[in-house]
Amino acid sequence: MYSFALAQTGAADTAWAQSCAVAALRSAVEALDDVRASLAVLTADTGWHSDGVRAMQHSLDDLRRRTRVEASEMRSRESEAERIDVS
Repeated sequence: MYSFALAQTGAADTAWAQSCAVAALRSAVEALDDVRASLAVLTADTGWHSDGVRAMQHSLDDLRRRTRVEASEMRSRESEAERIDVS
């Protein structure tokens, strides 16, 4: 009688341990899925910000080039104006 009762108790303990392990693993998988979803959003946001920063850098560089050209033109006009004989 005792050996039968011990066998049933051991099986119940094993089944409980298995159930706890499965529940813990399921929780871990759900947590990893949540993290993966968050990382996907961050990746998309980072890509957009990187593209935005890159686009802003290109715009600023283009503006710097155009400003340099305009400054060169103004220096030329300044030189021309200085050479005008007003006497």
